[in-house]
Amino acid sequence: MTTPSLASRILRVVGIVALALAVSAVAVRAGFWQLGRHEARSAAIAAYEANAAAAPASLDEAVGADGTVSADEEWRLVEVTGVIDAGSQTLLRNRPVDRTAAYQLLVWLDTDDGRSLLLNAGWMPVPGPDADPEWPEYPAGEVTVTAVLRQSEPDDGRRDSGATRITPAQMPEPDGTPIDGYGMIREACDASGCVDSYAAQVPLPTLTLGPHLAYTWQWFAFALIAPVAGIMLARREWQATSGDDAPAGPPREPREPRRRRRAEPSDEDIEDAL
Repeated sequence: MTTPSLASRILRVVGIVALALAVSAVAVRAGFWQLGRHEARSAAIAAYEANAAAAPASLDEAVGADGTVSADEEWRLVEVTGVIDAGSQTLLRNRPVDRTAAYQLLVWLDTDDGRSLLLNAGWMPVPGPDADPEWPEYPAGEVTVTAVLRQSEPDDGRRDSGATRITPAQMPEPDGTPIDGYGMIREACDASGCVDSYAAQVPLPTLTLGPHLAYTWQWFAFALIAPVAGIMLARREWQATSGDDAPAGPPREPREPRRRRRAEPSDEDIEDAL
Protein backbone atom coordinates (compact mmCIF):
# COMPACT_ATOMS: atom_id res chain seq x y z
CA MET A 1 0.00 0.00 0.00
CA THR A 2 1.37 3.43 -0.99
CA THR A 3 1.81 5.82 1.93
CA PRO A 4 0.43 9.35 1.30
CA SER A 5 3.00 12.09 1.14
CA LEU A 6 3.52 14.42 4.09
CA ALA A 7 1.99 17.34 2.18
CA SER A 8 -1.11 15.29 1.38
CA ARG A 9 -1.50 14.24 4.99
CA ILE A 10 -1.19 17.84 6.21
CA LEU A 11 -3.72 19.00 3.62
CA ARG A 12 -6.24 16.40 4.76
CA VAL A 13 -5.85 17.31 8.43
CA VAL A 14 -6.10 21.04 7.71
CA GLY A 15 -9.23 20.43 5.62
CA ILE A 16 -10.93 18.49 8.43
CA VAL A 17 -10.15 21.21 10.99
CA ALA A 18 -11.28 23.98 8.60
CA LEU A 19 -14.56 22.19 7.95
CA ALA A 20 -15.17 21.78 11.68
CA LEU A 21 -14.52 25.49 12.26
CA ALA A 22 -16.88 26.42 9.42
CA VAL A 23 -19.62 24.24 10.92
CA SER A 24 -19.00 25.88 14.30
CA ALA A 25 -19.31 29.37 12.78
CA VAL A 26 -22.62 28.46 11.12
CA ALA A 27 -23.90 27.05 14.42
CA VAL A 28 -22.95 30.27 16.25
CA ARG A 29 -24.82 32.36 13.69
CA ALA A 30 -27.88 30.11 13.92
CA GLY A 31 -27.75 30.38 17.71
CA PHE A 32 -27.78 34.19 17.62
CA TRP A 33 -30.63 34.09 15.10
CA GLN A 34 -32.72 31.95 17.45
CA LEU A 35 -31.76 34.23 20.35
CA GLY A 36 -33.01 37.24 18.38
CA ARG A 37 -36.33 35.52 17.74
CA HIS A 38 -36.64 34.73 21.46
CA GLU A 39 -35.99 38.37 22.38
CA ALA A 40 -38.54 39.56 19.81
CA ARG A 41 -41.15 37.19 21.24
CA SER A 42 -40.35 38.37 24.77
CA ALA A 43 -40.77 42.02 23.75
CA ALA A 44 -44.08 41.24 22.01
CA ILE A 45 -45.45 39.46 25.08
CA ALA A 46 -44.33 42.30 27.36
CA ALA A 47 -46.07 44.86 25.09
CA TYR A 48 -49.17 42.66 24.92
CA GLU A 49 -49.44 42.40 28.71
CA ALA A 50 -48.73 46.10 29.29
CA ASN A 51 -51.22 47.32 26.69
CA ALA A 52 -53.90 44.81 27.70
CA ALA A 53 -53.75 46.07 31.30
CA ALA A 54 -53.96 49.77 30.32
CA ALA A 55 -57.19 51.75 30.20
CA PRO A 56 -58.73 52.34 26.74
CA ALA A 57 -57.04 55.18 24.85
CA SER A 58 -58.36 57.48 22.18
CA LEU A 59 -57.44 56.92 18.55
CA ASP A 60 -55.26 60.04 18.60
CA GLU A 61 -53.23 58.67 21.53
CA ALA A 62 -52.73 55.22 20.01
CA VAL A 63 -52.17 56.02 16.33
CA GLY A 64 -49.26 58.13 15.16
CA ALA A 65 -49.50 61.24 13.00
CA ASP A 66 -48.75 59.13 9.92
CA GLY A 67 -51.90 57.06 10.55
CA THR A 68 -50.02 53.83 11.21
CA VAL A 69 -50.40 51.45 14.14
CA SER A 70 -46.83 51.01 15.40
CA ALA A 71 -45.40 47.88 17.01
CA ASP A 72 -45.35 49.68 20.39
CA GLU A 73 -49.08 50.44 20.13
CA GLU A 74 -50.15 47.01 18.95
CA TRP A 75 -52.53 45.31 21.42
CA ARG A 76 -53.53 48.75 22.75
CA LEU A 77 -57.18 49.02 23.77
CA VAL A 78 -58.85 52.01 22.08
CA GLU A 79 -62.27 53.57 22.21
CA VAL A 80 -63.53 55.00 18.90
CA THR A 81 -66.82 56.65 17.92
CA GLY A 82 -68.17 56.63 14.38
CA VAL A 83 -70.55 55.05 11.88
CA ILE A 84 -70.15 51.51 10.53
CA ASP A 85 -70.26 51.29 6.73
CA ALA A 86 -72.33 48.10 6.38
CA GLY A 87 -71.90 48.11 2.60
CA SER A 88 -68.13 47.67 2.99
CA GLN A 89 -68.43 44.25 4.65
CA THR A 90 -65.80 41.89 3.27
CA LEU A 91 -65.42 38.20 4.10
CA LEU A 92 -62.07 36.98 5.27
CA ARG A 93 -61.96 33.40 4.04
CA ASN A 94 -59.75 30.44 4.91
CA ARG A 95 -59.12 31.76 8.43
CA PRO A 96 -60.45 29.10 10.85
CA VAL A 97 -61.31 29.95 14.45
CA ASP A 98 -60.73 27.25 17.06
CA ARG A 99 -60.31 24.74 14.21
CA THR A 100 -63.71 25.66 12.80
CA ALA A 101 -64.04 26.74 9.17
CA ALA A 102 -65.13 30.35 9.45
CA TYR A 103 -65.91 33.62 7.76
CA GLN A 104 -64.36 36.57 9.57
CA LEU A 105 -66.25 39.80 8.95
CA LEU A 106 -64.37 42.99 8.08
CA VAL A 107 -66.03 46.42 7.92
CA TRP A 108 -65.02 50.08 7.90
CA LEU A 109 -65.78 52.38 10.83
CA ASP A 110 -65.88 55.98 9.63
CA THR A 111 -64.81 58.02 12.66
CA ASP A 112 -65.90 61.51 13.67
CA ASP A 113 -62.53 63.03 12.78
CA GLY A 114 -62.58 62.03 9.10
CA ARG A 115 -60.56 58.84 9.38
CA SER A 116 -61.65 55.24 8.81
CA LEU A 117 -60.61 52.29 10.98
CA LEU A 118 -60.87 48.73 9.69
CA LEU A 119 -62.73 46.51 12.17
CA ASN A 120 -62.80 42.77 12.62
CA ALA A 121 -66.49 42.57 13.53
CA GLY A 122 -66.57 38.87 14.50
CA TRP A 123 -66.77 35.45 12.89
CA MET A 124 -69.39 32.91 11.85
CA PRO A 125 -69.11 29.24 10.83
CA VAL A 126 -69.07 28.56 7.11
CA PRO A 127 -72.61 27.34 6.27
CA GLY A 128 -73.29 24.10 4.49
CA PRO A 129 -73.66 23.92 0.70
CA ASP A 130 -77.49 24.23 0.90
CA ALA A 131 -77.62 26.87 3.65
CA ASP A 132 -77.55 30.63 3.34
CA PRO A 133 -75.39 32.56 5.80
CA GLU A 134 -77.19 34.81 8.27
CA TRP A 135 -75.36 38.09 7.98
CA PRO A 136 -75.33 40.38 11.01
CA GLU A 137 -77.19 43.68 11.05
CA TYR A 138 -75.03 46.68 11.78
CA PRO A 139 -76.50 49.75 13.47
CA ALA A 140 -77.32 52.62 11.15
CA GLY A 141 -76.41 55.33 13.61
CA GLU A 142 -73.38 56.26 15.65
CA VAL A 143 -71.58 53.56 17.64
CA THR A 144 -68.81 53.61 20.19
CA VAL A 145 -66.42 50.72 19.67
CA THR A 146 -63.83 49.39 22.10
CA ALA A 147 -61.25 47.44 20.12
CA VAL A 148 -57.76 45.96 20.37
CA LEU A 149 -55.41 47.56 17.86
CA ARG A 150 -53.41 45.32 15.55
CA GLN A 151 -50.91 46.02 12.80
CA SER A 152 -52.00 45.34 9.22
CA GLU A 153 -51.13 41.96 7.76
CA PRO A 154 -48.92 41.82 4.65
CA ASP A 155 -50.87 42.32 1.44
CA ASP A 156 -50.85 39.27 -0.86
CA GLY A 157 -52.56 41.09 -3.73
CA ARG A 158 -56.05 39.56 -3.46
CA ARG A 159 -59.08 41.82 -3.46
CA ASP A 160 -62.80 41.98 -2.62
CA SER A 161 -64.41 38.52 -2.18
CA GLY A 162 -60.99 36.85 -2.49
CA ALA A 163 -59.49 38.75 0.46
CA THR A 164 -57.32 36.56 2.67
CA ARG A 165 -55.48 39.17 4.77
CA ILE A 166 -56.64 41.73 7.30
CA THR A 167 -55.32 44.87 5.67
CA PRO A 168 -56.94 48.05 4.32
CA ALA A 169 -55.48 47.25 0.89
CA GLN A 170 -57.92 44.32 0.48
CA MET A 171 -60.98 46.37 1.47
CA PRO A 172 -63.23 48.68 -0.58
CA GLU A 173 -62.15 52.31 -0.54
CA PRO A 174 -63.44 53.97 2.68
CA ASP A 175 -65.08 57.40 2.97
CA GLY A 176 -62.36 58.69 5.30
CA THR A 177 -58.58 58.49 5.40
CA PRO A 178 -57.71 54.84 6.09
CA ILE A 179 -55.64 53.98 9.14
CA ASP A 180 -52.86 51.48 8.49
CA GLY A 181 -53.95 48.87 11.02
CA TYR A 182 -57.18 47.37 12.30
CA GLY A 183 -59.15 46.80 15.48
CA MET A 184 -60.61 43.60 16.94
CA ILE A 185 -63.96 44.52 18.48
CA ARG A 186 -64.27 43.80 22.19
CA GLU A 187 -67.45 45.82 22.69
CA ALA A 188 -69.74 47.95 20.51
CA CYS A 189 -72.38 50.24 22.00
CA ASP A 190 -75.16 52.18 20.29
CA ALA A 191 -78.53 53.62 21.27
CA SER A 192 -80.01 50.12 21.66
CA GLY A 193 -77.30 48.77 23.96
CA CYS A 194 -73.90 47.01 23.86
CA VAL A 195 -72.70 43.77 22.26
CA ASP A 196 -69.37 41.92 22.42
CA SER A 197 -69.25 41.82 18.63
CA TYR A 198 -71.63 41.66 15.68
CA ALA A 199 -70.98 37.93 15.28
CA ALA A 200 -69.04 35.52 17.49
CA GLN A 201 -66.14 37.46 18.98
CA VAL A 202 -62.77 36.58 17.47
CA PRO A 203 -60.50 35.45 20.34
CA LEU A 204 -57.18 37.13 20.84
CA PRO A 205 -54.21 34.95 19.91
CA THR A 206 -52.21 33.25 22.64
CA LEU A 207 -48.62 34.49 22.67
CA THR A 208 -45.90 32.12 23.84
CA LEU A 209 -42.12 32.27 23.91
CA GLY A 210 -41.85 29.10 21.88
CA PRO A 211 -38.75 26.84 21.72
CA HIS A 212 -36.34 29.52 20.44
CA LEU A 213 -34.28 29.75 23.66
CA ALA A 214 -33.86 25.96 23.77
CA TYR A 215 -32.75 26.00 20.13
CA THR A 216 -30.28 28.77 20.99
CA TRP A 217 -28.50 26.64 23.59
CA GLN A 218 -28.53 23.62 21.27
CA TRP A 219 -26.83 25.58 18.48
CA PHE A 220 -24.23 27.04 20.87
CA ALA A 221 -23.50 23.58 22.28
CA PHE A 222 -23.08 22.26 18.73
CA ALA A 223 -20.71 25.15 18.01
CA LEU A 224 -18.49 23.99 20.90
CA ILE A 225 -18.66 20.30 19.98
CA ALA A 226 -17.81 20.75 16.30
CA PRO A 227 -14.15 21.89 16.78
CA VAL A 228 -13.48 19.16 19.36
CA ALA A 229 -14.87 16.52 17.02
CA GLY A 230 -12.86 18.00 14.15
CA ILE A 231 -9.59 17.79 16.10
CA MET A 232 -10.30 14.18 17.06
CA LEU A 233 -11.06 13.25 13.45
CA ALA A 234 -7.96 15.07 12.23
CA ARG A 235 -5.80 13.19 14.73
CA ARG A 236 -7.31 9.87 13.71
CA GLU A 237 -6.74 10.71 10.04
CA TRP A 238 -3.08 11.59 10.75
CA GLN A 239 -2.51 8.30 12.53
CA ALA A 240 -4.35 6.27 9.88
CA THR A 241 -2.25 7.71 7.05
CA SER A 242 1.10 7.40 8.86
CA GLY A 243 1.96 4.28 6.82
CA ASP A 244 5.55 3.09 7.40
CA ASP A 245 6.53 6.10 9.48
CA ALA A 246 6.07 4.13 12.68
CA PRO A 247 9.03 1.76 13.46
CA ALA A 248 8.25 -1.86 12.76
CA GLY A 249 9.00 -4.48 15.41
CA PRO A 250 11.22 -7.60 14.89
CA PRO A 251 9.64 -10.31 12.73
CA ARG A 252 8.00 -13.11 14.63
CA GLU A 253 9.35 -16.64 14.25
CA PRO A 254 6.91 -18.90 12.45
CA ARG A 255 5.44 -21.58 14.62
CA GLU A 256 5.97 -25.20 13.72
CA PRO A 257 2.75 -26.98 13.05
CA ARG A 258 1.69 -29.23 15.84
CA ARG A 259 2.01 -32.92 15.12
CA ARG A 260 -0.93 -34.97 16.00
CA ARG A 261 0.03 -37.47 18.66
CA ARG A 262 -0.86 -41.02 17.78
CA ALA A 263 -2.89 -42.67 20.41
CA GLU A 264 -1.27 -45.82 21.98
CA PRO A 265 -3.33 -49.05 21.53
CA SER A 266 -5.27 -50.10 24.58
CA ASP A 267 -5.11 -53.60 26.19
CA GLU A 268 -8.45 -54.51 24.61
CA ASP A 269 -7.08 -53.62 21.15
CA ILE A 270 -4.02 -55.89 21.72
CA GLU A 271 -6.21 -58.81 22.79
CA ASP A 272 -8.46 -58.43 19.79
CA ALA A 273 -5.42 -58.42 17.50
CA LEU A 274 -4.22 -61.76 18.93
